[in-house]
Amino acid sequence: MRKNNNYWDHWVVISGLFLLGFFYSLLAQTVTKGPYLWLPQNQDVIIRWETDQKVDQKIKYGLNKSVKSTQKAQLIGESHEHYLYQAILPDLKSGRQYYYQIEIPEKKGPVDSLKTAPAKKSELTFVALGDSRSNPRIFNQLSRQAKQLQPDLIINMGDLVAEGGDFQQWNEHYFDVANELVGYIPLVSCLGDHEGDDDNGALYRYFFLPQLPVEELWFSYDYGPAHFVALDYRYPDSEKMLEWFKKDMQQTTDKWKFVYMHRPCYNLGGHRSNWGAPQWQKHFRDYKVDIVFAGHSHQYERFFPVRPGQEPASWPVTYITTGGAGASLYDVIPSTFLAQAQSVYHFTYLKISGDTLNFKANLENGEILDQFQIVKSAGKYDRHYLSLVKPQEELDLANMFAMAISFTIHEVPLEEYPARANIELHGVSHQPLIEFEISPTAESAQFYGLQPLKGTLSENQTLKFPLEIFSKQDLQISTWGDINPELRLQVTYKSQDRQETIMGGPVDYWPESEY
Repeated sequence: MRKNNNYWDHWVVISGLFLLGFFYSLLAQTVTKGPYLWLPQNQDVIIRWETDQKVDQKIKYGLNKSVKSTQKAQLIGESHEHYLYQAILPDLKSGRQYYYQIEIPEKKGPVDSLKTAPAKKSELTFVALGDSRSNPRIFNQLSRQAKQLQPDLIINMGDLVAEGGDFQQWNEHYFDVANELVGYIPLVSCLGDHEGDDDNGALYRYFFLPQLPVEELWFSYDYGPAHFVALDYRYPDSEKMLEWFKKDMQQTTDKWKFVYMHRPCYNLGGHRSNWGAPQWQKHFRDYKVDIVFAGHSHQYERFFPVRPGQEPASWPVTYITTGGAGASLYDVIPSTFLAQAQSVYHFTYLKISGDTLNFKANLENGEILDQFQIVKSAGKYDRHYLSLVKPQEELDLANMFAMAISFTIHEVPLEEYPARANIELHGVSHQPLIEFEISPTAESAQFYGLQPLKGTLSENQTLKFPLEIFSKQDLQISTWGDINPELRLQVTYKSQDRQETIMGGPVDYWPESEY
């Protein structure tokens, strides 16, 4: 008889565990994404989550785990038979830890915690990273490291997913991977091209900015002593976005100012971008932006601060590319304009204490890749920071050459028949009579024949040159257009008393009919 009682005891325990797991699985099936924090609004906190049921929902919250206060959730979006809910927790105390719990009829989620924004005059810490798509393992590792540092905020340069229109991929690349992070610390991402080009940003807007038109996904917010502006990479020439930016910056009184967007204004490796040039660089100076962050190129680049050599009293701006949060890495090239450049997975961590900003770039194993400090008192930078400033005109010239010699060919180079391409050079203001020579790098010259191009480029002049590229052996071309052996060009140029050599990116191949 005792044996039979043990049997029933075990059966009851197992059944109880099964039912408990069943009810938890019901909640897990219902909440399909999140919870995740989004843009702060003064002392309010926005919490969002997605479910596969359209039912009344609410959040319980408070300063302890008993979560006595209640806020009803609002349905703010529908997509793929899923429903996005939002609750705004009002008038929370600055710099405090709160607890919250999602409640769906007959179901309760776990009690989670969040960190509210610091006060205006308090210390602020934040993480900046980008381009996590396609490699959840790396992104998860970096997310765990970032959470250990307990930042107040995380800003992201976009490309959270590889295909922005793939509804399931938002789970696989982002929400499932960063789940423990984004429910505790707000992660505020700008639009990346893998979100913007795939479905015109529709799902990005659904998750993050349903209140904005899909064609105008730019925004700003304050967090502690800093003002943040996220721009829409799709519109470097948009007068509407520019006028909005100027009005927004005129209204802020915050001590520190940061701008971020997906594509870089300066980028000597990777994609070799010059987003928004030259007008946006001028406005960043005019409104005294401290750092401009970008991603797109999967690498780390920190430029020395720059301002026009012809305007020595103007505001210097530091440009940083932080695109190493998971996507396959791109090359970097050395340059006297770069304080640091590495092709590595990483994230950056900034700490602001009054007049001082301390910056670190951390590798995925926790080691420090780069660090520097900015001291700003009474609206002016200290002498050490100003001593690092480089002339913007010279960086503009280097960036122009790097872009010009990084291109796609539409014909395969052969020994008897060349691949033809065109190089276009644009002179830079206040940079007269630049002598230059374009040639293959020493390594590429072993496998390719190319007559070096020599010339002189005047200020604001445009020059166009035809190129004929012969191969010296059989080539292999990958599905993605990579050419083996690699073909790279370099340009050596003289600017006044300076001589620089800039190496371009790998030349790739794509049939013109499919380009």
